[in-house]
Amino acid sequence: MKKIGYFIIILILTLMLSGCWDRNEINDYAFWIGTALDISEDGKLQKSAQIAVPADFKSIRNGGGNSQRANIVLTATGSTIGDLTQQIQDKLPRKVFLGHRRSIFVGEKLARKGLIDVMDQFTRNTDTRLRTDIFVVNNGEGKEVLNINSPFNPFSSIVAVDQDRYCRLGDTALRDVLIDARRDGIRPAMPMVEISPMNKQEKDKIFDVRSVAIFNKNLQMVGEVSGRESLELFWVKGVLKNQFVTEELEEGSISLYESNLKQSIRTLFDGNKLKAYVKLVGTGRVLENNSDIDLSVTKERVRIERKLNEIKAKRVEETIKKIQVQFGQDVFGFGEEFHREHPYRWRELRDRWDDIFPTIEVAVDVKLTIQSTGDIRKRIVGKGEKE
Repeated sequence: MKKIGYFIIILILTLMLSGCWDRNEINDYAFWIGTALDISEDGKLQKSAQIAVPADFKSIRNGGGNSQRANIVLTATGSTIGDLTQQIQDKLPRKVFLGHRRSIFVGEKLARKGLIDVMDQFTRNTDTRLRTDIFVVNNGEGKEVLNINSPFNPFSSIVAVDQDRYCRLGDTALRDVLIDARRDGIRPAMPMVEISPMNKQEKDKIFDVRSVAIFNKNLQMVGEVSGRESLELFWVKGVLKNQFVTEELEEGSISLYESNLKQSIRTLFDGNKLKAYVKLVGTGRVLENNSDIDLSVTKERVRIERKLNEIKAKRVEETIKKIQVQFGQDVFGFGEEFHREHPYRWRELRDRWDDIFPTIEVAVDVKLTIQSTGDIRKRIVGKGEKE
């Protein structure tokens, strides 16, 4: 009898330990891939969600045709992020899951109004991935990006993340924005997505990531920089890692791939004046040389390096000055450097930093070394010469 009793107890324990009483099957979830935040025409907050549709995704992988999107975009309008999330949940037969969200797109109209109320929900919701990339949509709405049907990936939210890394601006995550928003010596900056097709083939399929939105301490967008200025901004900030550039010289143009880009900032007080010294370093590889300069000759290469560095230093100083004068927001983090190097004096500056930043003197020194000139030495045919 004892053996039978032991057997029954073991059997019951086995049954209890082998089951998952509160399991959630994968088929019970609706995977939330991307979010868009906008302002509706009547001034209310609008939230859109890009939700994966597994059945359509499977048919696309099996050759079901390019017309299928493998996702659906749902939109809700209300007053709070939490309320909008529930409205979207009410439209779905599955529980929304935010663990796979890759990006957030903010319409420019909402960005200029301010994001403090929007960001509060992200800081409290434990389901939020702080590595989620965040963008501002230039002259448009966030939901426009969610509706892009990219030929490279069924989810435009993932395309934006990948494109941000390859477009030279690096990736800016929600975590980075929240950290900058809580510090006194730096103001947030976000990459900008622009939907501007150059031809019919690009319409509703392609977007650009080439600008940077500048915010104040109240998380209101106050302006933007684009092109070279956006790259120089992120280089000084320490975010930029590599870039392709073409430099115009008197002798012609030279195209370079610049990598290992780094920065260091030193600050000091000169009486009542605040000064900052920025040093930018990196290595360059020549991709194209449309001049008669023979870069394989050490003397010529050193001369061109010096000239290029002078041009770059002057241009970066102009970009910094432009942001100081036009926007007055320290998106570079000079204030944080003053805080680290002069913690006691920083106490006197922190509450007035937005007024002080435009007045600091900034000097830039660039040390870019050309390490590779390519597989050939001189041009195959010199400029002005006949073949």
